[in-house]
Amino acid sequence: MTKEPQRHRVSCEIDGKAHKGNYWIAGKILVVSTAKGGKSTQLGPHAPGALAERLLRQLAEQGRA
Repeated sequence: MTKEPQRHRVSCEIDGKAHKGNYWIAGKILVVSTAKGGKSTQLGPHAPGALAERLLRQLAEQGRA
């Protein structure tokens, strides 16, 4: 039986509008998901929460959050 990765909430505010999503770590990959899309990147020396917020901001700027 495979264990489901633990999901964490992430949020940010851009121009007064709140954006929310979830993130989880799959191996060495951090995945951010919203109702309108998702984005992933390889984990590096950054804290996972800060990296997830950066990806969420990118999604929001693209209209996908």
